[in-house]
Amino acid sequence: MTDPSAGRGRRLPFAFSTLDDSIRRDVSWLEASDTAQSFGILYLPQHHEPRTAVYLMHPRGEFTRHYVVPGLTARGYAVFGHNSRYLNNDTDMVHERLLFDVAAGMRYLRNRGFERVVLLGNSGGGSLLGFYQSQAEQAPVDRITHTPGGEPVNLRDEVMYPGDVYITVAAHLGEGRFLLNVLDPSVTDEQDPASYDPEWDMYNPENGYRPYPEASSYEAAWVSAYRHRQRERCRRLDMIAREYLAERAYFRGQLKDSGFETLPADMRSYVTRRARLGRYMIIYRTLANPAYLDPSIDPSKRPLGSIFSPGDPIIGNYGYGGLARVMTPRAWLSTWSGLSSQADLPDSIQHVTVPTLIVYADGDCDIFPAEQEELLHKSGADDKTLVELPWADHYLNPVGEHGAQLEDPRERLIDLVVPWIEERIGEP
Repeated sequence: MTDPSAGRGRRLPFAFSTLDDSIRRDVSWLEASDTAQSFGILYLPQHHEPRTAVYLMHPRGEFTRHYVVPGLTARGYAVFGHNSRYLNNDTDMVHERLLFDVAAGMRYLRNRGFERVVLLGNSGGGSLLGFYQSQAEQAPVDRITHTPGGEPVNLRDEVMYPGDVYITVAAHLGEGRFLLNVLDPSVTDEQDPASYDPEWDMYNPENGYRPYPEASSYEAAWVSAYRHRQRERCRRLDMIAREYLAERAYFRGQLKDSGFETLPADMRSYVTRRARLGRYMIIYRTLANPAYLDPSIDPSKRPLGSIFSPGDPIIGNYGYGGLARVMTPRAWLSTWSGLSSQADLPDSIQHVTVPTLIVYADGDCDIFPAEQEELLHKSGADDKTLVELPWADHYLNPVGEHGAQLEDPRERLIDLVVPWIEERIGEP
């Protein structure tokens, strides 16, 4: 991504460009209690042994070189950038299993002697770490026991150290809730990527669409009905996922049935193949949020468009790549379904009682003010704060001329979070 401010050059979305050579780096490979492997980098100041570590993880993003590392280590903090087992591939991501990775990372930090841990959830990391903290704060007997797809998950026996404070930065409401707002409800046939109902097509001029970069204008009643139809499409995809899982479970049951061996050879072969078959869902058209093109919907300082598509989002909606494009049924239900996923931050944050700071970048194309207000309202913490970071995009790059005239948003973030942390848990 190109930094829009003059002279600052090109920056990767979640990575720092340079780091003081004096900062110590410990690369650690971790094994979760279910044997899954992950790795991270612990950054330590040169002449200081911090008592406080800042913990970062994204469900699938590369966070070992996160942009907060230089600023926080310069202030005396240790920072652990931990990559999950699903790095760069969420095709079979089960969010409940990610909690085992976070738990392994938290145990690692405690075993290293850190007395306090700051959970810093950036972007998709916000809902993930909120999900973790909500489970860690509960009595083991009250933790979730199954994934949305019905698989057992043993969190009751898991050692889950909670964080001491919880910070979200440019965090959405959860991958499922995010996708619920961008699913294209005009799709009429999941097997035909080009099928559409023009009445519910946000790219139809009759509904208020105008060619990019002109702003579109959609009527409020139409947007409300559009949101309803997005939920209906999500429900339809959930049904497909559950049908695939039920079909596999049925044939796996037949495979174990006492009468299986008495079946004719061709039937035994048929049952065996169906029992072993792992289906995939191909999900098209997942970049269709009217707020991308109509700035009057939940107004902010954002430019038109989405971080997931250059220019007009219609390119990303119909082109290669895209969110949740190829998914196993269990991954769809656990991660990207806005109706089934348990990694739903408005729900999770109700069970997070530690001091909570919500930082909203008000130039973010994909995250909106009302969502952050919802998190503040639903937070279970007595000490909770929502702070706006003006003229900053999702990756904390400056937005427009106003943003270019301000200090780098990433530096402003450090100046914001460090005093907040120290007021609550002391110096590093």
